[in-house]
Amino acid sequence: PAAPEVYKRLAQLCGLYLHELTAIGAPEVIVTGGLPATRLILQSTDSMGRLRGRWAEYVGPGAAGIRVPVMPTYHPAYLLRSYTPENHKKVWSDLQQVMTRLG
Repeated sequence: PAAPEVYKRLAQLCGLYLHELTAIGAPEVIVTGGLPATRLILQSTDSMGRLRGRWAEYVGPGAAGIRVPVMPTYHPAYLLRSYTPENHKKVWSDLQQVMTRLG
């Protein structure tokens, strides 16, 4: 299969573990790195450009439906391939929002 399909399938498989871990660990926030992880967590088809830098919410499956704030940001590999001062500032801004939220 094409690379995007492989990443999508891998994210789906890992998603099973993620749902369990969030139920057990109750994280304060989730930072998603990259589009496959972000789309899986948020059940969104939006581009990373539209998603990053804005708080969203993960809602876990089932009746318990744990809710966790999510900050989407670019994947580190993207930054290595497309490093610019502008991209660096975007990711740094995303992470600063997370640090502020965590106190």
